[in-house]
Amino acid sequence: MRKLVIIMTGLVALMASAISLGHHSFSAEFDVGRPVELSGTVNHMEWTNPHAWLHLDVQAEDGSTQTWAIEFLGVNALVRSGMSPKTVKPGDKLTVTGFGSRDGTNTANASSAKRTDSGETLWASASSSRQ
Repeated sequence: MRKLVIIMTGLVALMASAISLGHHSFSAEFDVGRPVELSGTVNHMEWTNPHAWLHLDVQAEDGSTQTWAIEFLGVNALVRSGMSPKTVKPGDKLTVTGFGSRDGTNTANASSAKRTDSGETLWASASSSRQ
C-alpha cells in the first residue's frame, strides 16, 4: 500500500509540473522594448485556450507578405470583452498594437486590435485602454 501511495504521489507531481510548463510568462516570450503596430489582412483566427491567436498577413517594406501570429487572451476573456468568433473574419483589415517576440520571429502579443478602415476598437487590454 505504501509503495502505491509513493508511486501515485510521484505521478501527480509529474503531471502537475508538465501542466505548469504548458503556460509561459509574458516576459519570457515577448519584449516590451520591441513594440509593434501591424496593419494587415486577417488570414484566420484560432479561438483556443490558453490563448487565442490571430494570423495577420502584413505587407513588408520590400512588398512581400509576412504572416504574423499574434497572441490574444483566452477565449473566455475575449468573449467577456465583447468579441466572438464572428467578430473577426478572414479578409478583414485590422491594425494590432502589441509587443514582438524576444526571438525576432513574426510573433507578437496584442495590446489592442481595431478595424483599419473605421478605427473601431475590437479589443484592448486594460493597460492599453488607459493610454
